[in-house]
Amino acid sequence: MCGIAGILDNESNISSETLSQALRQMLNALKHRGPDDRGEEIIRLRSGINLYLGHQRLSVIDPGQGGHQPMRNGDSTLWISTNSEIYNYQELKNELRPMYNFRSKSDTEVLLRSYEAWGLDCLEKLRGMFSFAIWDAPNNRLVLARDRLGIKPLYYYSKKNIFVFSSELRAILAAKIDQPTINPSGIFQYLSYGRLGSPETILDSIFELPPGHFLIVDKNGIKVQKYWDPFKKSISLNSDTPIVEQIGHCLEEAVRLHLVSDVSLGAFLSGGIDSSAVVSMMTSSVSNPVQTLSVTFKEKEYDESKFSTLIANALGTQHHDLLLSENALLENLPLALEAMDQPTVDGINTYMISQVARNKGLKVALSGLGGDELFAGYDSFLLVPSLNRIKIIMSALPSLLRKQLGHIVSKLVPLSDKNTKLKHMITGKYSGAHVYFLFRALFCEEEVATLFADSSIKDAEIRKNLRNTQQLIDSKSDLSPVDLISYLELTQYMATTLLRDTDMMSMAHGLEVRVPLIDHKLVELMFSIPSKMKIKHGSPKTLLVNSLKRKLPTSIVRRKKMGFALPFETWMRGKMRSEMESVLLTPSQKLSDFISGDGVKKTWIDFLEKRCSWSRPWSLYVLKKWVDKNL
Repeated sequence: MCGIAGILDNESNISSETLSQALRQMLNALKHRGPDDRGEEIIRLRSGINLYLGHQRLSVIDPGQGGHQPMRNGDSTLWISTNSEIYNYQELKNELRPMYNFRSKSDTEVLLRSYEAWGLDCLEKLRGMFSFAIWDAPNNRLVLARDRLGIKPLYYYSKKNIFVFSSELRAILAAKIDQPTINPSGIFQYLSYGRLGSPETILDSIFELPPGHFLIVDKNGIKVQKYWDPFKKSISLNSDTPIVEQIGHCLEEAVRLHLVSDVSLGAFLSGGIDSSAVVSMMTSSVSNPVQTLSVTFKEKEYDESKFSTLIANALGTQHHDLLLSENALLENLPLALEAMDQPTVDGINTYMISQVARNKGLKVALSGLGGDELFAGYDSFLLVPSLNRIKIIMSALPSLLRKQLGHIVSKLVPLSDKNTKLKHMITGKYSGAHVYFLFRALFCEEEVATLFADSSIKDAEIRKNLRNTQQLIDSKSDLSPVDLISYLELTQYMATTLLRDTDMMSMAHGLEVRVPLIDHKLVELMFSIPSKMKIKHGSPKTLLVNSLKRKLPTSIVRRKKMGFALPFETWMRGKMRSEMESVLLTPSQKLSDFISGDGVKKTWIDFLEKRCSWSRPWSLYVLKKWVDKNL
């Protein structure tokens, strides 16, 4: 894995020296992503138009100079800078051998030659995670592309004849070509859901290329186009082979491909079904003991160590535990916050376990991320359809009666996150066009209203969010409830929160995290399977569990889902309290046009008096720290 950066100068009147320095500043900001090697190229296109292309490399495949980037083809008509692992690169290389002589063992050269041979059709052939930039001289265009599920990030900026792109938003800031300002839509998305939705970012002129899309910059301007939809790529099931066997074969192939590496690799192991499944398949594919890592806590309600130890012993892994305390978190908190490319309510746990993995000598770790989204493991798969049925009933009631019912609930039921959402559902406020968005909401609609300093901005963003979410729901109106929730969890939660946080927190330590459970072939297969087979009451993720050749212990399969969370509910009332209050109760001039100080104070008081969960004040703390640090 790596960091990529580039500046396309289209007669901007900015000096070459200034743009060269801007590229160097971007690469400096990306050094943590690729500490092993660095490359810079100025590609002269024609008078007044130049491409400044850079790369920071984390060497995983062909770690020698054969994989150095930016990389060019034989006649220098194509140049590439990529942040990628192409797991089927050997297969593609064999297909390309009759056409090209390969100079290296790297998957980067295979990716470059794939584009040379097939153009953008090469995206159909790639199996892996990637974000890349290719200068295509024969077609006089710059091409950016991002993998199907959004595992690797890619951001861009365009203004005044300058196009800038990078693996991280803050690297574009580091170029100092412009000074972007806070994006109201970004603030609204963050407060509503605790994350930033693609293509919006926290800044008004920097955008994220959405997953499964490519972007072309040429004489016609900028074009963004979708190239992958899991429902349009669904496959025909083999009627002669049981579905669990087909899933098992696809899983085993995905994990085997994700083990391709020329450096040491291990796995995160929580003791849940998903990570246990991945480690189980890893141990069947390698001869040496797999290194596994877990975070543990003295707070037993958060600690999963007995389960991770159980599965580690059963599978014979070389296991490492990290006991994380309040003091350790406070000590590492400044660096963890500094690693955040954009504000997020999640990710601190990944920062800590990635630090341990790197200290153990690992450059690559496999994760079980994606299992809940594909195999219906979240509560949302049962609760959201039930809530939707209640919504239909409530919508038939007169609006005045619904308002009165909401008032009764707010008076009689103790204030909490769940009860606040219940009141909003009764009154018809769903934080979007479907109850799923209320299920995933951080602050509900009325709470967001109390946090916004400018009600006109808030009203405009509510309308915009309703319009966008309605378009999304309408585009998938033919899906079953289970497939719709799976799709929403993949695109609205996993891609925007879990994958983004995993990337930035692991890459802060120069660690590459691979996610075989969202191999796109497996995703396409799962969306081809009838929904009724995905949920079996009382038995979680049966398709995943039953597809494994090496069966998991019953105690792992049957145990209650915990999630990978830190004990913030306790810690923020303990040793973290003074740090939280020093930030939350101090006005931020940079946020004064958007965030109400009184609203922030009320949120903190509600938390202390146990009227809301830790995630709400924590989100405001992170937002203020990020803005003060980066803007």
